[in-house]
Amino acid sequence: MSNLVYLMCSLPSLKFGQVPPITMDEFTEDAQSQLSAKHFKKLEPVDIYKSTDSEGKVSLKNIAVMLEEMKDDISELRSAKAQRRPPSLMRLPLSVVNANPLEREKLIMRWQWEELDTIVAGKTFTLTEVMVYKLRLQILDRLNSFDKERGSQVLASVVNPPKKEEE
Repeated sequence: MSNLVYLMCSLPSLKFGQVPPITMDEFTEDAQSQLSAKHFKKLEPVDIYKSTDSEGKVSLKNIAVMLEEMKDDISELRSAKAQRRPPSLMRLPLSVVNANPLEREKLIMRWQWEELDTIVAGKTFTLTEVMVYKLRLQILDRLNSFDKERGSQVLASVVNPPKKEEE
């Protein structure tokens, strides 16, 4: 347990919307050096976009449930839009319904962040807290990967692909 305490105390705090204060590689290096091999093996496959590891095992049941219900809601949003009917969401806030794709993504990330608050509530210096830290760092990485200029370039290349010169 003392290694968990030291690791959590040595990591910078995270706040939604900020630039990540450390990289995922730095976090992984710190975690590997501070945690037992058993704990690190449990932490390594944790991913905000996957509910299971390579062996199909759930890394943290609460997170798996959250991700599965989020996927169901996103699928429902798409189905409702195609069928021109109001969506029936289980977990996602209704504010995501009318948001543009970028804002919807940001709202979903904010929702994930808040859901992680409830998962980690009352769990101080536990492996769950380390897992949630990793998930939050992944959210911040994704949030900060959005770049208006690069996005415009990608959109332009899809909408108006460069024409190949004929030989």
